[in-house]
Amino acid sequence: MTLIPVQRKMCGTCPFRPRSKYGSFASVLTEAALTEGSRICHNTGENDFIGKTGKPERLCRGARDIQLKVFAAAGVITAPTDEAWAAKCDEMGLR
Repeated sequence: MTLIPVQRKMCGTCPFRPRSKYGSFASVLTEAALTEGSRICHNTGENDFIGKTGKPERLCRGARDIQLKVFAAAGVITAPTDEAWAAKCDEMGLR
């Protein structure tokens, strides 16, 4: 299984960034990140929002941070960190 890397930080227009002009999308993106799967950052790859970005696909840092907080609070991972996520993926044979 090939995993898509996660953005190291939120992009400048991330809907999860405080006071983002795209903040109105955060609630629907949060729901999708928690019920459907990880989100591709709209600033990478090819998408309906920007079109072809010329950048390789990366997962959205803002959505991943939400996933980390929720999964740590639920006890699925040991801490809200990328390292805890990676350890759980390894444990489950997902990498």
